[in-house]
Amino acid sequence: MSKEEIDLNQESGGQAPVDTIGQAEQLLKEATVMQFSTIDKRGFPNIVALTPLKLERSLKQVLFYTDRDTTTVHNIVESSKVSIYCFNERYHCSVGLQGYAGLVSRSEIQKSYVNDLTKYQKSLNYKHPVFLRFTTIFVKVRYQDNVTFQKLLN
Repeated sequence: MSKEEIDLNQESGGQAPVDTIGQAEQLLKEATVMQFSTIDKRGFPNIVALTPLKLERSLKQVLFYTDRDTTTVHNIVESSKVSIYCFNERYHCSVGLQGYAGLVSRSEIQKSYVNDLTKYQKSLNYKHPVFLRFTTIFVKVRYQDNVTFQKLLN
């Protein structure tokens, strides 16, 4: 591990500095597009740009809207391991999250999810719209020249 990298699980009992977590949360809340990476049948990454919902968005969970008949959804069915990434060029900071994604069941979908869709998301007119729930296990925050790692779930 380089000088710039801090393993928070070893150095601070698994707790990230409050300002780092705050910066990461803010970046996630401001992001309009995120890179969403799944693993395809051949074991290679498949990266797409997805627009997250604003609802329930945090370091622990992010909701996305897409079509059921996409490579992304097919890959998640095979392997729920996913990474998401967003970057803020103005502040030269980024958040990378690793975790698991799955389809939100029809019984879980709330009216607020549909109401939260942006004009762009609504214009996509998916034939088989679905919501994806990403749950974070590991977070990597890069803020200026500092890199911070934290495991969120066991």
